[in-house]
Amino acid sequence: MARSSGTRRWWTWALGGLMAAASACGDDAPGGSGESGGTGQGTTGSGSGDGVSETGTPMLPEGCDMFVAPSEDDQTAVQEAFIDITEGQTLCLAGGTFRFTRQLSLDANGVTVRGSGRDGDDATILDFSAQISGANGIIITGNGVSIADLQVFDTPGDGIRGDKIDDITFENVSVLWPESGSMDNGAYGLYPVQCNGVTIRNCLVEGSRDAGIYVGQSTRILVEDNEARGNVAGIEIENSTDAIVRRNYSHDNTGGILVFNLPGLDIGDGQRTNVYDNVIENNNVPNFGVVGTTVSLIPAGVGVLLLAADHNEVANNEIRGNASVGIAVIAYVDALFAPPEDPDFDIYAESNWIHDNTLEDNGTAPDDLILLATESMMPGPDILLDGCFDETKDNADGSLSNCVSNEEGATFVSVDLCGQSMLDTDVANYTCEHDALPRDL
Repeated sequence: MARSSGTRRWWTWALGGLMAAASACGDDAPGGSGESGGTGQGTTGSGSGDGVSETGTPMLPEGCDMFVAPSEDDQTAVQEAFIDITEGQTLCLAGGTFRFTRQLSLDANGVTVRGSGRDGDDATILDFSAQISGANGIIITGNGVSIADLQVFDTPGDGIRGDKIDDITFENVSVLWPESGSMDNGAYGLYPVQCNGVTIRNCLVEGSRDAGIYVGQSTRILVEDNEARGNVAGIEIENSTDAIVRRNYSHDNTGGILVFNLPGLDIGDGQRTNVYDNVIENNNVPNFGVVGTTVSLIPAGVGVLLLAADHNEVANNEIRGNASVGIAVIAYVDALFAPPEDPDFDIYAESNWIHDNTLEDNGTAPDDLILLATESMMPGPDILLDGCFDETKDNADGSLSNCVSNEEGATFVSVDLCGQSMLDTDVANYTCEHDALPRDL
């Protein structure tokens, strides 16, 4: 009787386990290199075990329901594992380099994909440098998925995308491109969009030509303890609601942390992003974004930028060494952006509160756009407000005002971006407070 495809895969995994065990016994040096590496780097075949029991049954690593090691056909082995995994299961990927030519797709609910680490000699590396089809390295369309302890390397498109799902978690994941500042790099590293429940923790993204860590059109978001470097935008929260961005290190990007509302998207009117306890420094990389994208318009040297976004809080951050401006709050105005076609899009940034940050050595070499807006203020400001307000709204109680408080020693300017006011460097005219946003979800 012919075996089912699942049975054939079981025997393939078993054979992989036997071969891995045999090769480990034949290598005198721990973690040796070559065709029989003890770390999994040279393991041949794909395996669902790292050895066999006395009865010949494949043995799984602790905590794993499935196991795959690098092989001659990583594309088939990993994609079939993604197809076979079921709710509640954990797929473990061995240390070593997996090589792919096509996008991987995961649509199972409630599963975990875990490698052996994102760096070091035994890292699990998913190498997409030879990819010839698919817009992402991995696309996830299942709810309740966790991706952990692995590296995604050199995707021609986006790194890992979560699309229209609930509860996605990235933990200890890196997405890297080998060439700095290249427009051939993928646009986004970690890319959940239209998701409810996003956690991005202890991750690293380097080299994206748009945003390294991006959350778009989503709700209930936690971005914490990550590093973003060498991207156009380090961390971007776009058209999203109820986000916490804390304890991240965003450095050496074009812009450090961006909170945007943009027109023309399925979900608009994002608000209530709390940006606190981050280190945001030296974000002076020349912009290498694709011409025509919004992010390509961001001047180099921006620490934090709030664009047409409301009810956000920026507090207790260390913001230093950003050559154009430390923190900027601006409206989506025709002078900078194409006029929005959506008549319901609110161009104004309102009800934002900036307070208690440490601001040092910002504005040392402002971009021409900043110089124009500030009437050649040198050095450029730590904090810049746009001077814009919606004349159709009643702000008698000050609830729509952008507030700055407890920023001792910081340089400040409110400019005349909308032709409604005069340049003003007296922060006392903008000193107010709003209700603090929650610091936990």
